[in-house]
Amino acid sequence: MFSKNKNIQSPAIVNKNSPPSIIGGDVVIQGNVTSQGLVQLDGKFEGEIHIHSLSVGELGWVDGIIDAQEVVIKGKVTGAIHAIKVTLEKTADVSGDITHHSISIASGAKVNGSITQINEEQKVADLNSKKATEKAG
Repeated sequence: MFSKNKNIQSPAIVNKNSPPSIIGGDVVIQGNVTSQGLVQLDGKFEGEIHIHSLSVGELGWVDGIIDAQEVVIKGKVTGAIHAIKVTLEKTADVSGDITHHSISIASGAKVNGSITQINEEQKVADLNSKKATEKAG
């Protein structure tokens, strides 16, 4: 699950009824994480997250890149978010660019960065190509 090797195959798709993976408040992870399920992050993560659904709790903190289908942020994110659906709750604190198809920003949420909407025709692959361009530049 945790690896710096980018050649590892993605995990098999999990049952949508399966419980989320929970990363507790006392956990610090450095590296890359890939998941086809839901991850609840209440600790700190440094690196890249490639995931289907991510929920960053009020005490959670991501310092890196999030690449997801769906993201709910209640805590802190320092870095880029590339997702189809982004929800920023009132306690969210995001410092980085957000690329999305749909976004919801609650009153009180903090955003320091650009917010770019992709067209319906664009897919996650388009987000990945943008991310590769950001890394090169």
